[in-house]
Amino acid sequence: MSETVRSVMQKEQRGRLGRIRWARVLMAENGARWTAYAALLAGLKNGARRIEGRMARLEARNGLSGRTGRGANYQYWQRWDWSHQGEEWTPSDDWKRSLIDDVMLWYLKPNTTIVEIGPGAGRWTEALQGIASRLILVDLSDRCIELCRRRFAQAGNIEYHVNDGRSLSAIESDSVDGVWSFDVFVHIAPPDVESYIAEISRVLRPGGRAVINHAKGGRDDGASDIGQRSNMSAADFARMIDSHGLTLVEQFDAWGPGGRHKVTTKWDTVSVIEK
Repeated sequence: MSETVRSVMQKEQRGRLGRIRWARVLMAENGARWTAYAALLAGLKNGARRIEGRMARLEARNGLSGRTGRGANYQYWQRWDWSHQGEEWTPSDDWKRSLIDDVMLWYLKPNTTIVEIGPGAGRWTEALQGIASRLILVDLSDRCIELCRRRFAQAGNIEYHVNDGRSLSAIESDSVDGVWSFDVFVHIAPPDVESYIAEISRVLRPGGRAVINHAKGGRDDGASDIGQRSNMSAADFARMIDSHGLTLVEQFDAWGPGGRHKVTTKWDTVSVIEK
């Protein structure tokens, strides 16, 4: 028996002994029934992780959308309670103000044509409407577009379009100066994200920029358990940008003085893209 094999076997034995000792402690403190439930739960979690891995391989191999396909997203957001206008995802007024001042206004030029992908009930639309000379709203949910029509009925610089959840077909090529999307791409499946990136490349003018908040956690444990989560990774997003002739200017998880404001989960990030 080689030293390497012996070392591995000894490590496994130590691991088993450690688990046995741990189980004895738990049993002494909590009783046999509770400890049996704990062991069952641990086994179920391990099984779930293995199943998640197999699902991920199927999605990657066959270009599947998983939980965040267009049909699933449409149903999810059509039924959402929009009475809070999406502000339930805003940690504080200061956080939102900083995102507008230090990100939106920093990267998007004023008095230009801007597209917002996934406005929901207009959480960011209000600020964008004051920046853009022409603002184009695009959303998979016809209900969301109708909510925005009502909320911004007095605004004369907004256009409204229902799309298919992956394209910007209503927008002409090389006609847009900026694209904004926050708390949207974190819910979009990778194949549809790539379709959007191709469309962003098409509609942006040379020098135009897009600011996209998206998932970066991939299949990290827990990432897919928060709402309707995408399994996009930061590396895959960067690869898609490059393959469609765009440049990743910056990717960050925090902003504002000293980076005091952060994305709302560790599995998200913000990418600034330029054509």
